[in-house]
Amino acid sequence: MTKMTPEQEAAYALRWGITRSGLPPDAQLAYDRLVEQQARAAVLAPASPAGAHAARSPVVLPRWAAAVGTALVFLIGQGTAVVLLPYAFTHWQPGAPPWPVVVRAIGVALIAVGGVVMIWGFLRFATEGVGVPVPTEPTSRQLTVGGPYRYLRNPLYLAIALAIAGQGLLLSRPVLLAYAAVLLAAFVAFVHWYEEPSLARRFGDQYQAYRQQVPGWWPRLPRRAP
Repeated sequence: MTKMTPEQEAAYALRWGITRSGLPPDAQLAYDRLVEQQARAAVLAPASPAGAHAARSPVVLPRWAAAVGTALVFLIGQGTAVVLLPYAFTHWQPGAPPWPVVVRAIGVALIAVGGVVMIWGFLRFATEGVGVPVPTEPTSRQLTVGGPYRYLRNPLYLAIALAIAGQGLLLSRPVLLAYAAVLLAAFVAFVHWYEEPSLARRFGDQYQAYRQQVPGWWPRLPRRAP
């Protein structure tokens, strides 16, 4: 396997937020040169019209606002999708006859996995992206690629569907399985037609590189850099 040059190591570190201290000495020098070049390019770049710049710029939130906003989105959005609507469909009453114990145990596991991924993903979004996870409102300062986002690009959407499917298995209620399938299909369509193009416009090459490295819906271990 071809060894990366110091310049390539520096560019990779800048793209993925790797600290300078973690690089070899020659790569640290290349890192400094690249940072200086980017700073000069930013100074020399022609200023865009104020109206167009305002239309493209995300709303930058302070960390406390991002944390509060993320908590509210979690309670309202996930609470509605994972708690209120399933309750409206079933009133938490199990179906009859109940499904086998093994099936219901799988349901418990799916609920647990979905809940953990949702909490993990929201915490990571608030701390790394420093924004609110509302797909139609670009508030994050940077692309979130850590935590569950290292294994797939859409962990929150998938976790919601898993948790609802787990409820369906646990309660022996096919209506919840159908609801999870419809919701997942809507998520896939939304990501394909709106969210991914929006992220590509905002983050450019960084998002394209992330998209090539990390799958969208089927998790796998992240690829190692060459």
